[in-house]
Amino acid sequence: MATGYTPIYRVMKGGIDITGNFNDRTTQIKVELIAGGGEGDNCTITLDDRDWALATVDPGDQIGVYLGYKEVGLAYLGTFNLTDVVYKGKPRSVQLVGTSTKFGDLNKAPTTKEYIGKTVGEILSDIAGETGMVVAGATGLTDQQVETKNQITSNLHVINELERRYGAVAKVVDGKLLFVPRDSLTSASGEPVPTLVLKPEHFGDWQVRYMQRSAFSGVKAFWWDEHDKVRKWVQSSTAPIGQATGGEYPMGEWFKSAAEATAAANSKMEAFNRAQVEATFDLAKGDPWIRDTQTISVQGMRDRVNGSYVVQRAIHTYIKSTGIRSTLECRGPGNGTDFSDRADDLLLSPLPGEVMGTVLPEKWNFPDDL
Repeated sequence: MATGYTPIYRVMKGGIDITGNFNDRTTQIKVELIAGGGEGDNCTITLDDRDWALATVDPGDQIGVYLGYKEVGLAYLGTFNLTDVVYKGKPRSVQLVGTSTKFGDLNKAPTTKEYIGKTVGEILSDIAGETGMVVAGATGLTDQQVETKNQITSNLHVINELERRYGAVAKVVDGKLLFVPRDSLTSASGEPVPTLVLKPEHFGDWQVRYMQRSAFSGVKAFWWDEHDKVRKWVQSSTAPIGQATGGEYPMGEWFKSAAEATAAANSKMEAFNRAQVEATFDLAKGDPWIRDTQTISVQGMRDRVNGSYVVQRAIHTYIKSTGIRSTLECRGPGNGTDFSDRADDLLLSPLPGEVMGTVLPEKWNFPDDL
């Protein structure tokens, strides 16, 4: 396929295409898709206000944003609530700033609650229900039993705590609270999600950085056995990546059950592994079909660059004068999975100059549960 794609975008409001209101004015659309960690996806649209003719826009409006190419189609990047409207100069411009729908509704003030004998899914559903959200969670995560959880912090803090404890990605997408395993190869509904294969011709600037390896051979977590009235401990089953010369890392928190302690120990070990390598890839051609949590297999490069990565932050920017740019901030998978070993039908391999949208099967194009 020819590489001379024509960049296009679409802005929707209340189910109505309002792109025509922007076409002569849009100088930039920037969308950041972020894999949880307490941050919501965000969008900034910059409009040319050279003649003071732009209509007044108020915070609170909700818009859907798409980026893509005329020859391929459009990639849906999310629905955003406008939180700020900024008037700037020079040059005269108006910026519309938004965050994931309903992310701003999460209670960020301290709240006192007590959860006893609840599952992760039940706790998340209680929190989400306060703002009219539903939970799209992966079985195996949301059915984890939490013996006791005393909440004296904000709802957002509790979500982040569960995210860290169970090695998950927790984020708000289109008004739903998503809770799925980090570095997962399946969606929340259990469907396989393909891995994108990238080769030298797909890259512009890039950088892969290796940090000092963790010296820990594992992680151990303690839990209180109420029946025996004694402290016990468990070891992480996740192995360290590379050679470890030290002992086990002891977690400071005590847990209420062996299952909780094991989940936390595995999550911590995976976090240690994930922290050893980070990569930033600027793509030769902007590819707005790539989202956060996308798994990537880099091939055809040198040793220590080839390998498996997971997108932690995907930044897609439409610039009127130059087109679409995509920057991917990645980490290595915490469980050490080699994504190149997947079945051929689960590896997407665009040709030079192509984008993921050209090889993405329809069933994976706009998955309901991402």
